[in-house]
Amino acid sequence: MINFSSSSSRQTIRNSSISGRRYYARSSSTSGQNGSYQQAAVNIDSHNLELPYLLSVNISGTQLTGKIKVDGKVIKRLSNNNNQFNLSPYLSIGKNTIEVLAQYFPPSSSIGVEFLGSDTRVVQQTSGSGVLRHILTVMVK
Repeated sequence: MINFSSSSSRQTIRNSSISGRRYYARSSSTSGQNGSYQQAAVNIDSHNLELPYLLSVNISGTQLTGKIKVDGKVIKRLSNNNNQFNLSPYLSIGKNTIEVLAQYFPPSSSIGVEFLGSDTRVVQQTSGSGVLRHILTVMVK
């Protein structure tokens, strides 16, 4: 069992605009000697679900293994150093919880998770533990 009890940093992200559209995202990050825990939340418009919302998991190191879950169901296995796919088919109106659970090597590598759509961009990056747990809450209205 991975323990994420130790906390070293927290941050809150912005009310910003991309391509003239407004979005709201907030995030926090906690690191401990047994792994990194990140979470972010974003609101999107249901009319935009016909457009792609891409989730990318990238690592600067040599190895990455893990999985991506949407509302508790595994939808993708992660391997290699570059993983990108369209989340739109898995999103529905209401609250959607996306979990990225991964181990990477070497532990000093940086690993980034990006959620990108027509009106949204959320990027988080971490390094140093070899274990990642990222939770993205997407509210579709």
